[in-house]
Amino acid sequence: MIIANLKKEENIIEYIIYMRQIQDILRANNFDINNIEKLIINNYDVPELTKTEIKNWYSNLIIEMREQNLETSGDLLSIKAIIEELETLNAKLLNIPTEYKHKELYRWAEPNIAEYRKIAKIDDNVKDIEICINAVQSLLLLRLKKQAISEDTAHAMQTFSNLLANLALHWHNKN
Repeated sequence: MIIANLKKEENIIEYIIYMRQIQDILRANNFDINNIEKLIINNYDVPELTKTEIKNWYSNLIIEMREQNLETSGDLLSIKAIIEELETLNAKLLNIPTEYKHKELYRWAEPNIAEYRKIAKIDDNVKDIEICINAVQSLLLLRLKKQAISEDTAHAMQTFSNLLANLALHWHNKN
């Protein structure tokens, strides 16, 4: 809750990735709030009232995920809505004649998006910004596993990161 709120205010892309990680943690713990309390909540050095708020936040996420049938995979509707807002903002920025920087960042990322779509066998109905987010999230998982990546992959991921960072900046300035 605390980290999620900070990330949502500071960097919307980090917020999306963080919330996806939280969803995965909830799934890995079979939506058992007692496990979540032991593993996460009790590690916060905050007053008991704040711990109660954090526990309620996790409990509400569990309820939402179950109501939305997200027991095995998928994003909360609130996360999907933010991704869709980002997709819309991306399209808007690409159509503004004076948005040279965003257009250039997209142009650098575009062939890598197409390549990632092909390699990862991603359906054509998944839009470009979601692909970039998925790719960056995959890179973070590879880094956690300490797996090496090629120079070409690192370059492609950098184009995704640059595009997403610029998009997040525009999103935060708008909101």
